[in-house]
Amino acid sequence: MASSWVLKTRQGSEAGKEILLREALVTHMRSTRDRQLFAEILSETQPLEDVFSFFASFYLHSYQGIRLLSASDSPELTGEGKDELGHEERRQLELEVRQLFGDKQREEVDIARITSELTLELCDRLVDTTPSPEIFQTIIEIVKKYLGKIPSEYSPNHDIDLIIEITGWGKEWRNDLYMKASGLKESALSLREELLREHPSEVPETTVLKMGLERIYGRVEYAKSRLVTTQIPPRGWDEITKAISERFCKNGEELNGVKQAHRIRLEFLEAIDEEYDIPTTIEDYERRLGNVVIGPVADMLSNKSDFILDTLSHLLSIESDDLKAQLRRKGIDDMSIIGQGLKSLTEEEEEVQTGPQISKDEMEMLERSLKALEKLENTLERPVKGLLRSRGMRASELDKISINLFLKDHSSLVGIEIEVLEEMKKKMRVPPPEEMKRLIEIREQVKSGALSSLGISTAQDFSKQRIEEETIASIRLDIIWHFTTSIITNLTRVVESYIRSKQDLLRIKALLKSIYEDTDVTLQFLREEILIDLASMRIYEMKIVHPELDATGICTWMHARLSSKDMMAARKDLENTPSPAFEGIVDKPLEMDSLEYDNYAIAFDIMQRFLKKERLEKIAKEEYAFEVKQKEQVAISSKKESIDVLMYLHNKARTVFRAISRVGTKGLEWSPTDTTKCANLLAYYIKTNRGRKICSACGTVPKDNKCPQHGTSFIKDANDMENLSIFMMRSLYEIKDGLAAGAEQMPWDKAKISIDREIGILKRKGKLTSKTNLKELLPGEINYIVGPAICEIVGKYFNESLVYAARRADIA
Repeated sequence: MASSWVLKTRQGSEAGKEILLREALVTHMRSTRDRQLFAEILSETQPLEDVFSFFASFYLHSYQGIRLLSASDSPELTGEGKDELGHEERRQLELEVRQLFGDKQREEVDIARITSELTLELCDRLVDTTPSPEIFQTIIEIVKKYLGKIPSEYSPNHDIDLIIEITGWGKEWRNDLYMKASGLKESALSLREELLREHPSEVPETTVLKMGLERIYGRVEYAKSRLVTTQIPPRGWDEITKAISERFCKNGEELNGVKQAHRIRLEFLEAIDEEYDIPTTIEDYERRLGNVVIGPVADMLSNKSDFILDTLSHLLSIESDDLKAQLRRKGIDDMSIIGQGLKSLTEEEEEVQTGPQISKDEMEMLERSLKALEKLENTLERPVKGLLRSRGMRASELDKISINLFLKDHSSLVGIEIEVLEEMKKKMRVPPPEEMKRLIEIREQVKSGALSSLGISTAQDFSKQRIEEETIASIRLDIIWHFTTSIITNLTRVVESYIRSKQDLLRIKALLKSIYEDTDVTLQFLREEILIDLASMRIYEMKIVHPELDATGICTWMHARLSSKDMMAARKDLENTPSPAFEGIVDKPLEMDSLEYDNYAIAFDIMQRFLKKERLEKIAKEEYAFEVKQKEQVAISSKKESIDVLMYLHNKARTVFRAISRVGTKGLEWSPTDTTKCANLLAYYIKTNRGRKICSACGTVPKDNKCPQHGTSFIKDANDMENLSIFMMRSLYEIKDGLAAGAEQMPWDKAKISIDREIGILKRKGKLTSKTNLKELLPGEINYIVGPAICEIVGKYFNESLVYAARRADIA
């Protein structure tokens, strides 16, 4: 079962922050919701290292948004196809993480055991000593002895991790990283500074490793071999011995907590090692370590209760004062009850079978009943009796009254009893006699029953016991998962590698924008050099974190991240496509097997491939956007062409005049809405027909630039006034034709006179001026002045025709 943390680190106390990724991973492993989601993906049991690596890929995919494949590569995919793409993407990510993780989980468990054994020996050898050259030499000998116990085939980073943990640097540096990441961020940085600075809080475990290398070697370089066979500078040993002596050259009481914490860690590590290769789940892992907590660990904490707080502080990496405050908030002031409480969890099933048969719901019901009864008693004894005493009632009479009063029928009460009841009702709800009887019986049963042997007789006892039980159960899980935090350092570094690549890509995109927008070729080359420098930095960082990888492995991973491909596809791309490093010289790939990982050509090859891909994608997006825009414009034009103002009038006239005999004229009249719609269509009509060929003698629009009546003598380009005249002539004809077939068209001269007259009216009203170009009206003049005025004339004629049609249908 999962529960909320009781013993929290600072990150755990500050909701929403996931700076230290070791803690974030463990918190998600403990989450009930995440376990359910993870169980749907990993339905079968797997060895522990597989479970952890698969959960890391689940975290990267679900919470960090890491994507290996792009849906844009297959735009034809359906919704179901995209789901399949997501499953394939998750599977590829699982394989990649597992490949990078390798066998490091088993190695880390072994290193944790060696570290705890080293800690115990240092505690025994350095207790009650003071720092001196002899002590420093002893420390070096002990450390070298335990470094020699690390198998030679293990990653050399484990040596560095052992030193980081035994010196206490790890805890100190992680706290510093968290403090800096939680504080104010630097601002006003240039793109180059932002891109090339370290960003240590993005990858805290990687940063801790680099800081350890720098502290030991005096510079940041990847661990080439074992520390016992490497020439460590004297200054490095001085730093190590100084830190260890400060930590362990103390009296026995100060070291008791450290020793006890590492004995507990050894119990956990032994439990893990016994069933390491047996397929398991997160729940089984938690259950197995839970048995260690309620067994050997509980015994240790019970037998050494004097320094239990110090033990938990070193075991959980939480300051003693913070632990004490967190436990006090849960009502635990006596630390000795923690050990006994953890041991009592082993008897939980037995107690359920042999003890009182009371469920959790029944216990909560009993607690509510006792609280209700206690509230009644307190209200009666304090505010009610106090108020009545102040009114002059005898104290001796009031003392005789108890909650048994409420067992009586309220109608049978007399004298002072009535006053007490009335005052009680003013303060709270008074239960009826039947309910009071039930509450009192419950309390008697609790006092006389099996629960009394547990010291439970009041609601406060119930609450205290329930809170203590929940707290102890949570502490058991806290111990398990705080311990787990300490053995997933290498897994966290794999996760950090992906997060680093994601954040780098976001920063690179910002620089790409400036590269594309700047026309200065020199500046473009300089910015591309910045990106190549970044690639070199990240290649070196990958070598530090994964020293077992060669140049090909690192570059394949880097290319996969930059090109949104899986590693197999990225490797094929590097092996089979020409390298940008040879562009213009020869078409062949870069043979990375023969190069060192830090060769400039490798960084150049990877980044130039990325830049080429981005340029092609940018061009493709621009072309696609241009095509889409063109299609939209064609569609809009086609739609507008299909919406002709004359067709609108034709359809309206025929529909209305045919329907009038069935529904009458109500609702069929030309309205202001029709005027607005007609004016909008008229504006488009004028705009699209401006400059078309017409016959100026009769207003005909010839098909072949030849008027059937006047030939080509009067053909000219139409201006806006002539198009308005044609509209007037044709619109009135459409209305007449809808009223009765065979209608005659309005004469051309009369149509022009009507338009001229309306324009003159608009000028007199001041809506048009003498400077208005009537041959080519402005959009605003057509939309808001001329168009509505002309359409009002059409509307007036339409309504007159409607009246005529109604008379003809004998309904006017």
